[in-house]
Amino acid sequence: MAILEAFEDKTEEQPSQSSQESPSPSLSPIPSAGTPKSEADHVSDNGNNEEDELVRFSPEEEGSLLAQSDDIKQQGNALFANKDYDAAIEKYREALSICPKYLVQPRSVLWSNISACNAKQEKWKDTVEASTESLKLQPKYMKPLLRRAQANEKLGTWSSLQAAAEDYKLAHEISPTNETRFAMIRIQPKIEEAQKKETAEMLGKLKELGNGILRPFGLSTDMFNMQPDGKGGYSMSFSKN
Repeated sequence: MAILEAFEDKTEEQPSQSSQESPSPSLSPIPSAGTPKSEADHVSDNGNNEEDELVRFSPEEEGSLLAQSDDIKQQGNALFANKDYDAAIEKYREALSICPKYLVQPRSVLWSNISACNAKQEKWKDTVEASTESLKLQPKYMKPLLRRAQANEKLGTWSSLQAAAEDYKLAHEISPTNETRFAMIRIQPKIEEAQKKETAEMLGKLKELGNGILRPFGLSTDMFNMQPDGKGGYSMSFSKN
């Protein structure tokens, strides 16, 4: 399944109303009650929550900062359209440095744009990380949610595939589509295959370690056999042959 296209301009990339912390189209500061954990919710060096120390700008100052941030974001969008993804990421990060930290929606879009740039370059781990930052701010934001699922599916490890399955499930709960339904079906065999592969690799390494310990005594792990005992456990037998 193709990674989502991501030219996420302000007018094109507007998350659904249910996923926004503030319903106001003017992107006003988010209320303190019910606010999810976000990049603003870090603990400072002195042990205090930085959220309490965040400066809340006046409407005039906030509007000016948001306008500056949006202007730089538009520059990033232009670079994205020209496929200059690294330069676009720099612009989106610059926009993040200006946008007030309590403005959840525009910051979430910027992180989503960064994840889109990473996805275009098939940098799947970076895609997951940037998508996660976006989702910390707006947990039901569909584009980064699906992008993170697809990136984790591309990574293909047992844990990443399980994470992808969880994201596909959540996306289907938010907005059921054939795409998400088929994704949930498609990914299950991949999870089982990755589980078997990684389990076999782990057992192989343990066997190698065990043989290293037993070899000085003229023994090997092949001499020990594990058999089901019929009671939900295993019994061990030893054979020199």
